[in-house]
Amino acid sequence: EYKLAGGQSIWARKIVDGRYLQPDLPVHIPPKFAFDENAIQCVPVNSLATNSKERKHYVIIGAGKTGMDAITFLLNEPNNVDPDNILWIVPNEAWITARENIGSCMEFLHECTNALKDNKDNKSRDDVVTSNEFFQRGFLEWEKQGKIYRFDKDILPTKFKDATLSKSELAMIQKVKRVVRSGRVERIDDDGTLHFNDGTSLSLPWPSSSASDTLFVHCSAGAFNYSKQTKKPPPVFTPHRISIQDVYGTPGFCFVGSILGKLESLNGKLTDAEKNAMCLTPSPDAAQAALPLGPSGGDIGVISKDHGYVQRLCNLRKWLEVPEVREWLVGHRLFNLRHCTAAEIDSLVEETWDVLKELNIVSGAK
Repeated sequence: EYKLAGGQSIWARKIVDGRYLQPDLPVHIPPKFAFDENAIQCVPVNSLATNSKERKHYVIIGAGKTGMDAITFLLNEPNNVDPDNILWIVPNEAWITARENIGSCMEFLHECTNALKDNKDNKSRDDVVTSNEFFQRGFLEWEKQGKIYRFDKDILPTKFKDATLSKSELAMIQKVKRVVRSGRVERIDDDGTLHFNDGTSLSLPWPSSSASDTLFVHCSAGAFNYSKQTKKPPPVFTPHRISIQDVYGTPGFCFVGSILGKLESLNGKLTDAEKNAMCLTPSPDAAQAALPLGPSGGDIGVISKDHGYVQRLCNLRKWLEVPEVREWLVGHRLFNLRHCTAAEIDSLVEETWDVLKELNIVSGAK
């Protein structure tokens, strides 16, 4: 029996708790930079729907998908803001998923291991796997295949959080030429001057501008920090609760709920402990947690047994060993390898696994 806030009760064998994946949104998470609210109008991105025509100039603070969406909203009809009237604060450059040719996390990891085997630049394998070059090689190859984009060909992105744009959206955002890459905003003065964590500062760039005719748009909450859940995440499966967590993704949040439901349906065959063993989840990166944006900063990082992609590979490999899950999985419309046959999935998984096993990143036989 579960008691609700209104005093009612419900009866259920298990409840599904989705709170751990509740994202941090600008409307709920205040800016991490300082400013005087009496002098500076800074609004969360969703307020653009009612504030988009009230100012002449716009400063978009944040370079994730939220910041990108804010820019496309302003440039599109009916707003039709002049790109020259937008200043975009880009603390870090990110790889962008191509909407027209979306790949999967497993295909990307396979691409990275193939690039390691090919070793076209003859670098030491140890040097590659102990730096972010292991993943950067995969990104550069995917860029050639049209699976990812970047805003500036002269800048190698250091972040990836699966922000997705079409070619037309990318081209639209690239019309904004006032782009500042000086790190994160620390404070905004009353006259609109922006101060950055690299020690530099920038006055508003428009000759006739002032803080009074400029809207500062907060797009820097760090969506995947899940800061409302401050405790260590519980096991996914417990006797009376299923806690939804990131057991597989990029893309795949809808699939996560689906696969957890399938595993729960095998309750008579699999114990909670057995289900949890095939539902590894990434742990927050302590180094990133100390940074302003928190553990979801999106750093490309170094390949390791705890990396989210490796854990997803381990989970998928275990799911494929359960006949009922395997039959359900192949061709599933939410599965990001639905276009592959069972044999193709097996080949991709095992080829990737063999390379990671050689690197001592994973262990165990089929």
